[in-house]
Amino acid sequence: MSSMIDIVVVSYNTRDILLACLNSLRVHTPEDHRLIVVDNGSRDDSVQAVRALAWEHLLIIANSENRGYAKACNQGILAGSSPFIILLNSDIVVTQGWLSPLLQCMQGDPRIAVVGPKLIDRRGRITGAGIVGTNENHWPRGYMEQDQPGKFDQQEDCISVCGAAYLIRRDLIPELGLFDENYVFYFEETDYSFQARSKGYRVVYCPQSKIYHLSGQSNRNHQQLRVLFEESERYFRAKWLHVMDHV
Repeated sequence: MSSMIDIVVVSYNTRDILLACLNSLRVHTPEDHRLIVVDNGSRDDSVQAVRALAWEHLLIIANSENRGYAKACNQGILAGSSPFIILLNSDIVVTQGWLSPLLQCMQGDPRIAVVGPKLIDRRGRITGAGIVGTNENHWPRGYMEQDQPGKFDQQEDCISVCGAAYLIRRDLIPELGLFDENYVFYFEETDYSFQARSKGYRVVYCPQSKIYHLSGQSNRNHQQLRVLFEESERYFRAKWLHVMDHV
């Protein structure tokens, strides 16, 4: 089946919110698409629940163990063939008209390699409004600030965008590669954005698309998450040391 976009959802022990994510996609994505779920060795019957949906356009890849987020994303990317790919966390709930602005943004300039929407949580707080700053020192703009009209509502280039909803082009994979599988969790999308920008491509924040991001549902072990974050950050900074003194 040909489609405009592959929607890749990576999940690990998030059955209920995964089903909510998939149902929101079914309701709010009229565009031709292929839905690919990569389950990273869940033990909560996620795989069985997704298989029970039996949707024609849905493919599930069931890993026997947790292979890490970057590897799972790459599995999903390679399983598809559509010209555009959006990588979603399972704790995403999309809204009406969510996809069209992202695709229009990307199709508006062949030098755009990455596009991301505005992300908010259920309490209306911002969880994604572009990663800004410099190569050396960057941060998620407006994180946990209350969203309101006019706040970060302009489309603009950024250092990166949040990996919870991350649109890329398939035709750039030969040049930019896949996600670096040395990242188990965290920084894989920032790394890809750096790779794109280092090749002269643009990374664009597109707030005309706004979706819900429930955040932090797959792993509540904060100590383990901190260790993974620090390991990924060390690898990222060593890899990109040569650009850290450039804006």
